[in-house]
Amino acid sequence: MTNRRLFLAALVATALVATGARAFVVQPYESAAAQQAIASGKPVVVEVYASWCPICQAQASVVEALKDKPAYRDITYYRVDFDAQKDVVKALNSPRATLIVYRGGKEVARQSWGATEEDVMKILMKATP
Repeated sequence: MTNRRLFLAALVATALVATGARAFVVQPYESAAAQQAIASGKPVVVEVYASWCPICQAQASVVEALKDKPAYRDITYYRVDFDAQKDVVKALNSPRATLIVYRGGKEVARQSWGATEEDVMKILMKATP
């Protein structure tokens, strides 16, 4: 990489840090961490995902494309493995391809089977102030 490209890359990185722009991270669901995040009152999204489910895959692709948007930067995001975490799926009373939004320590929205960009944006907006 040339010095000019290195300088521009550093400038962009500095601008992103300075503006607070960052993506939320899709984290594997861990009960204690998720419950602590929910109890904090901050926005939390829990996704119920199955790797073999085409709707789940489409939903996850949209989430991946949207997670860098500044409006969503304060979201804490957890992904439940539908097949490996049956106890969590049962406790959430949720089918696969579901997004659940928590704010203020309580569930405020839930959507199953929505996989378009519009569907996912609508539910993620429920997690923003």
